Amino acid sequence: MNHFISVSEARKIIENQIFRTEKIELSLLEAQGFYAAEEIRATLDVPSFDNSAMDGYGFRFDDLAEYTELKVTQIIPAGISKNDFVLGRGEAVRIFTGAKIPQGVDTVVMQEKVKQNENLIHCKNIEIQKGENIRLKASQTLSGTVIVERNTYINHAVIGFLAGFGIEKVTVYQRLKMGLVFTGNELVELGNPLSEGEIYNSNKYILQAALAEINHQFSCIKHAEDTEEATFHAIREALQHNDVVLITGGISVGDYDYVKPALEKLNVKELFYKIRQKPGKPLFFGKQNEKFIFALPGNPASVFSCYHQYVKPFLLGCFGRENFDEEVDFAISESYVKKKNNEQTQFLKAFYSKGNVHILNGQESYKMNSAAQANCLVEFSETATEIHIGEKVRIWKI
Repeated sequence: MNHFISVSEARKIIENQIFRTEKIELSLLEAQGFYAAEEIRATLDVPSFDNSAMDGYGFRFDDLAEYTELKVTQIIPAGISKNDFVLGRGEAVRIFTGAKIPQGVDTVVMQEKVKQNENLIHCKNIEIQKGENIRLKASQTLSGTVIVERNTYINHAVIGFLAGFGIEKVTVYQRLKMGLVFTGNELVELGNPLSEGEIYNSNKYILQAALAEINHQFSCIKHAEDTEEATFHAIREALQHNDVVLITGGISVGDYDYVKPALEKLNVKELFYKIRQKPGKPLFFGKQNEKFIFALPGNPASVFSCYHQYVKPFLLGCFGRENFDEEVDFAISESYVKKKNNEQTQFLKAFYSKGNVHILNGQESYKMNSAAQANCLVEFSETATEIHIGEKVRIWKI
């Protein structure tokens, strides 16, 4: 049994369980927020023809040595595909950005650098380089080359890039099917009045919103009453229809904590249970055949921290992201913090800006005011007892 393991051990166990979801084909816009499941190759040269990088005038560079003025004989806007004339000696063309370069033109000068008198132009006393302001065919991409690597995150920039090649469909990794079971008789849904001893169910909204940020959603959400039978049936049903099930609350060892017995009864293989960390010590990670379970503590700040440290990296890894530690960075601490337990890693809610990080007040596992202000978690390692002002610390962006 992997009980009371370190944070690094827990991460390694989770990372070793990452699998890739099935591949599906989506239209280009539908693929936003997914990861590419296959490399994508260029379908054409880009640019597909030599074209002007400026609004200006095109001519034969060698003519500048013989002619003080050049005669403008053609006007070439963008989108005109046929330039079937041949540029004569001492001639120039009026050309616009993106327009195809006609035969005989090897240089374009921007219009601001030219003096024009009717249909004659004179290049001002400027230095002109042969070939300037011409985008050569395939200067960005040669047809057949890899333009998007497998496991690339598809955002608006990637979509715009692929659209430039006329690519309409992309093969991506499918979303995971997600289920949520939350426990606790004291939980009340929004819109209902609270009775004495009741609280609003914030964990459900934390996790729904967090999943939406990574392009996922719950296919089912179940509230399990604090009985062994209700907990068992809720988890069993969630496992039947989902790839990953998240559970909040009921995973500790109190008289009304029935999640662990229910998981055992369902023959869920325990991969680890309890981590030497704060918040979120009683975190469970397990597997039933090819389905995975994260059982999180019930305190909202613990849910918040455990999601970012363990659940999110696992989900994104299955979804196509390759780097488990992609959000890690380092910053200079602006705060002094001391802890008593040097056998426990703490994750401190903090705000990061311009290379510096301020550790926020309100770090207790039931307090969410600091989470609402935080944009990172500072990892206070289990071997350390103090963080000093000016010290470089490891942060996890959220």
